[in-house]
Amino acid sequence: MIGELASSQAVPPNGHTSLPQAGGLNRYQLQRLVRSGLLSREGSALLPSTAARSWYRSGDPSLLIETLHINVRFVGEAMHALVSMPLTHEQLLSLAREEYDLPWTTTGPVHNRTAWLSVTGMVDLFDRHLHLTTSGRDVLARLALGTPEYSDTRVTTRLTPATGAVADLIDSLDETGLRARADGANLYIPGTSANGGSLDALHMLAEAAIPSIRDADFVRFVRANFPKARTAATARTAKEALKALGLIQRTSSETWSATPGAIAWIESGEALDLARTVHAAIAFFGEILGELDTTGRLTTGALAERSVRYLPNRQRPLSRAAVNTRLNLLEACGLVSRLSQTVYRTTPLGLAFKDSLPCLSPEDVLPDRPADTGAGCKLSGRPDADRQNASPGEGFAAELERAACDSTNHERLEKAAVAALGYLGLPGEHVGGNGHVDGRVRFGIGASSAILGVEAKSAANGRVVEQPLFGLADHRAEIGAEITLLIGPGFERRMLREADDDPAIAVIETGLLAEVVRRQDHTPLTLDQLGPLVDPALRAAQRREALSGYWQAQEVRSQIEYAIVDLLNAEAEDPLEEGGWLDLTSIRRELRSRGYRVGEEEVEEALEFLAWNRIGVVQRSERGYRCTAGVHAAGMRIRALGHQWSAAAHHREVRPSGQKSQP
Repeated sequence: MIGELASSQAVPPNGHTSLPQAGGLNRYQLQRLVRSGLLSREGSALLPSTAARSWYRSGDPSLLIETLHINVRFVGEAMHALVSMPLTHEQLLSLAREEYDLPWTTTGPVHNRTAWLSVTGMVDLFDRHLHLTTSGRDVLARLALGTPEYSDTRVTTRLTPATGAVADLIDSLDETGLRARADGANLYIPGTSANGGSLDALHMLAEAAIPSIRDADFVRFVRANFPKARTAATARTAKEALKALGLIQRTSSETWSATPGAIAWIESGEALDLARTVHAAIAFFGEILGELDTTGRLTTGALAERSVRYLPNRQRPLSRAAVNTRLNLLEACGLVSRLSQTVYRTTPLGLAFKDSLPCLSPEDVLPDRPADTGAGCKLSGRPDADRQNASPGEGFAAELERAACDSTNHERLEKAAVAALGYLGLPGEHVGGNGHVDGRVRFGIGASSAILGVEAKSAANGRVVEQPLFGLADHRAEIGAEITLLIGPGFERRMLREADDDPAIAVIETGLLAEVVRRQDHTPLTLDQLGPLVDPALRAAQRREALSGYWQAQEVRSQIEYAIVDLLNAEAEDPLEEGGWLDLTSIRRELRSRGYRVGEEEVEEALEFLAWNRIGVVQRSERGYRCTAGVHAAGMRIRALGHQWSAAAHHREVRPSGQKSQP
C-alpha cells in the first residue's frame, strides 16, 4: 500500500463531503504517514516524500527504515535493544516505558514498529522472541540513536502556522476575549477518544453542518452515525459540545452551520488548527499545557481542582470528565502524551504550541492569590471579609509550587516543604546548610512518633536531575531519623528509580503535596490516613492512588450524611406521615432510591454522628429516627465546630502567662 502511494503523483486534496481515501487510508492515517516522513504536503495535496520515492525506486528496505527512524521514536532504538539478546514484544514495551519514557500501555505501538522491521528483513520473529538479523545490524550501524532520557530542554519544533479564519481567531484573543470564552463544563464527543477517533468524530459532525443543517436533522445524523449516542438527549448533548468547542453556530432558530474556524480546519486537515479553534472557544484548554509544563506531573484530579483559577465565569472547578475530554483532544492533536491513566506530559510540540498562544494566567483571573513570600505561610493582604471562603491551606500550597521551580533559592523550597508538612500535622523545623538535612518533622504523637528527614530539591524546568543520594543516610543518622522524605517538582527517571528502590526514601512530588494540603481544608485526612504520603514502601506514582481512597470515602460519607438529613426532612413535611419517623431499614431503602447502596453499619455510624449532642440534628427513639433541624441548620452546626476550635486555640495563645484556664 505504501509502495502504491510512493509511486503515485499525489493524494487528492481534502474535500468537504467525505473523508479522503487513498489506498484505504483515512485522513488521520495519512497524517501519520506525513509525520513518519513518507508523505509531504504540497499546497492542498499530499505527495510522496523524496525519501519515500528514493526507497521505492531503489528497492532498498534500509532507506525506508532510515526514514522511519528519523521521524518516529523507538525504531532504531528497538533494533539497538536486540543487539545483545533477543527480546519479546512485552520486554520491548517495558524498555520503551522505563528507558525512553514512552507513554504506552499496550504492546500495540511495539508491534507496529516491529512489523516494519520484520517485513524489511531487519528482525526475525520466532519462539516469541525478536532477533536482529545481519541486515538489521548493518543498517543499525548507520543510524544515530536517541538517548534513553526524556529531555526537558525546549526542542525546536516547527509549528504549522495558522491561516485564514483560524489566524483571525487567535489574533482576536486579547485578555477580554480570553475571559469571554465558554467554561466548557459539559463536553461530550461521541466515538472513541483513542487513535484519533475524537478528531474523526468532530470532523464528521462539523462537515455535516456545511453549508448548513436543520436542528432535527443534526440530531438524527448524530444518532445514525454514533452507536453510543442513540438517544435524542445524548445527540443534543453532542451538538451542544460542538457549539461550545467553536465548531458550529446557529444561523437561525432551526439551522446550524460550521463556523469559519471549523471550515478552515476541515480545509487544512491540520490538527493544530482544531486545537487553536477550541482554545479560542473554551477556557482552560491551551492553559493545560502550561500547567503540565511548569508544575510537574499533575493528575487529572489535580488539574480539575486547578481549573477554577482559569475560569472567570465560574466559582467551582471543572469536573474530571471535562478535563479528560480536553486532555483527550490535546493528546489526539499530539500536544500531550499520556504517562499513565491519570498523568500526562506536554510534548515538545505542545510546548512550542503553548508559547504561540495567548493564554490566561492564574494571576489574570485571581489577582489576589497568596503573596509570594519566603515563609509562604500567610495569605495575601485581602480584607478578611473578602477571603472568608478562601482555603487556609492555599497559601502553603501556592508557596510550595512556586518554591519548587525557584532553583536560585534552594532554602525557599526547604522551608515551604517543612511548613506544608506542619500544616498537615507533621510539626518540625527547617535545618539546612551544607552537609546537613534540610529539615526534620515528626510523624505521630508521643512515644509512638517517628522522626522523618526532609530533603527538598527545586528545579526551574520541573525535573530534578542527577542529585546524589548516598549522603542521605548520614543526614538521617544526624537527626535520628529512619526515613527521608525526598521532595521536589519531579525527578529524572534514573534518579527517581534509585530513590524509589531505596527502602528508607519516600519520594513526594510537590504537585501531590500541594494537592494534599489544599484538600486538607475540605476532606481532611487523619494522621493514619496520611501514612501513604510518607510510606517509603510506596513508589512516587502510587501515593496519590493510595490517598484517593480516603478522599473518596470522606466525600461519600458527607454525601450520605446530607442525604439522610434531606430525606428525614422530606418525611417530616409529608402530611400523611405523623412525626416524620423512619426506621433504619426505611432510611437505607430511601438512600438506595437516591443511588447510595451502603451497609447498615455505615448508615448507623452516620446517624450516630448527626445525633451527637454537639450537632443534634437527628433524634433517635424506639420509633426510629427523625430530624430536628433543616439541611442548612445542620451544615451551620457542623461548620460552627471548626470556628469553636479556632476560637479556643486563639484563647490559648492570648491568655497571659501563668493565668490558669477556667474549669
